[in-house]
Amino acid sequence: MKLLTDELIEAAMHELGFSEKQISEQNGEFIQLVLDHYGASYSDRWEQQDLYVYEESTRDGYSLWICTHNPNAICVNEDIFYQDHSPQIIYEVQDAIRNGLSIYCDAEGLINEAIEDMCDKVYDDVRADVEMEFHSKGYVWPPKVPALLNEIKQLLTDEGLNKHQRMVDRIDAALEVLKIAD
Repeated sequence: MKLLTDELIEAAMHELGFSEKQISEQNGEFIQLVLDHYGASYSDRWEQQDLYVYEESTRDGYSLWICTHNPNAICVNEDIFYQDHSPQIIYEVQDAIRNGLSIYCDAEGLINEAIEDMCDKVYDDVRADVEMEFHSKGYVWPPKVPALLNEIKQLLTDEGLNKHQRMVDRIDAALEVLKIAD
């Protein structure tokens, strides 16, 4: 039996470019990694796409943002936005990314903002995929009791001043017994 640990998962995620550190450092490569992970793409070329996000001007010079799946049939009350970084536009872009769609967008910052806003979800999705891969290779999580005991021990020692030292010693003894049983 091979034991699965958080360290193994994080190392595998690092190889994929999705470790916590890599996500926090986000760069252009990370944006492409996210798009590739979901099978999505974006371009600033007007060609056949699944979602179009772009700026237009009104006759009297005001800027509006269009976010539509069909640029040939724009619905004024559903597809036109006053703000370029509207939460509804960000949501539509994120939804398109998660569903592996192609996106036309003439504002790269909008794509960046959408991906940055979904980092936690991306991390959770990739982590779940990596964990499932390890499970398919025969890895299993260690029994939950030692992990729970270590967590309780950490909580007790975080309170400081060895206030609960007898309890911590008992937890250490129990962990030793569990190691021998393995």
